[in-house]
Amino acid sequence: MELLNKETIETIYEQATDILATVGVEFETDSSIELFKKNGANVEGKRVFISPSLLTTALDSLPRVKYIPTHNKRLVAASPFSNAPMIIDDNTEKIRRGNIQDAIKMYQLAETCDLYESINPGVVDPEDNDSEDPYIGQIAMMLKYSDKFPNLSVRATKSNTKNSDVYSSAKKAIQLIKEIKGDDSSPVMGQGICPMAPLSYDDESLINLTVLVEEEQDITIFPCTLSFMTGPESLLGIVIHDIAICLAGMVYVQLLKPGIGVSFSNFSTMTDMRSLQPVYGSPEFLHVQIMFYEVCLHFEMNCVLGGCLADGTRNDYQGGFESCFTSIAPYYMTRVEEIWCYPGLMAAFAGGSFKKMILDEELITNCNRTLQGLNLSFDPMLKEKLVESLETRSFLTIGSPGIYRKEQRVTNIFNKKGINPNNDSSEITVDVNVSKEIEKRCEAYVLPYRSKAQINQLQKYLPTQCKY
Repeated sequence: MELLNKETIETIYEQATDILATVGVEFETDSSIELFKKNGANVEGKRVFISPSLLTTALDSLPRVKYIPTHNKRLVAASPFSNAPMIIDDNTEKIRRGNIQDAIKMYQLAETCDLYESINPGVVDPEDNDSEDPYIGQIAMMLKYSDKFPNLSVRATKSNTKNSDVYSSAKKAIQLIKEIKGDDSSPVMGQGICPMAPLSYDDESLINLTVLVEEEQDITIFPCTLSFMTGPESLLGIVIHDIAICLAGMVYVQLLKPGIGVSFSNFSTMTDMRSLQPVYGSPEFLHVQIMFYEVCLHFEMNCVLGGCLADGTRNDYQGGFESCFTSIAPYYMTRVEEIWCYPGLMAAFAGGSFKKMILDEELITNCNRTLQGLNLSFDPMLKEKLVESLETRSFLTIGSPGIYRKEQRVTNIFNKKGINPNNDSSEITVDVNVSKEIEKRCEAYVLPYRSKAQINQLQKYLPTQCKY
């Protein structure tokens, strides 16, 4: 199944390439402007016009990804929260600024769950981070508390780096990861870079992007365009804009270092004009994301989709619906095989909830059982058991507990107790189960092993609360 036909995909691409050539994209650093001029691009001030020939040259050097169905559909827990500056407090349900203890708790929960395949300082820029360089401090915390692959959404900015030196902090962060991981060759981290809509790469995104290229790390460009605000009011208009801005970033990367890989993702969506807030738990968001995905797929550009997105700020029907909707619906709309989810994410990327994190993990587990099917087998004793059951009237004494446990899973989180008027089960709630799971995993958490040299290295950058 596909959302777009070939003609529509090619029209989107043609309009995007026309925008690059005739409208242009702004690049806000002098070095990027000089690089484009050096390679023959027409430049007016900060605006760069990318010709079809320059685009073709860049595309020819970009590593391509050909879609080959594996029939192994799955949801992946990327990392908790993505980028959440705010936390929905589990006890008060009030929204507050994230702090160091929240960040530590996030790492403890992520490290004690096999679902997560990467990690990111998801409680972004915590308010009590007293590191000399707050950005490096967050990276040092990640390296102290987690052994998972760093896949960053947070980036170095003028407001979270020492002396507002974005380049030095971005560079040092990667070098610190290499030192702790003991790997100076293959990519030791990935990072997502969000350009500024409409049609602009600000200096901070370009500096971070440049450092990633210099250090040969994994790069993802993901636009976050809001309809009728920072982008066109039409859904197709958003997709055309986003393809154009991604292609412009890809050209810049290929001019810096031909042949380096670039992936794309998309977090653009409609705007609720009543509140001027982005709307993620909606069909409109899914259509924008999937149209973008299908264009990338058609032209063999690597692209990933995101799930577990929610606009609400409570663990209620809305939060559960939106997480499930954004995670599972794409499989029935297009030929995607993998969606990267951010458990615990709320308030349209602005907030994180530890309780929702546990609920989203349960969602991912159950959805994967649906997507991948169960490991079923024929029981050679089935006929004999059925004959015996006519006498016993029950399988409790003749059935195999091993078969039951192998093929069936009973949740410890969701409430399956039913209604019993003779037994007050009001205390057995999903909320209670989630709280118990959080407490159990935090108690079970063990710090990853670090050598004395690694400890000394991290000690230089950690916030006071986190020092060994």
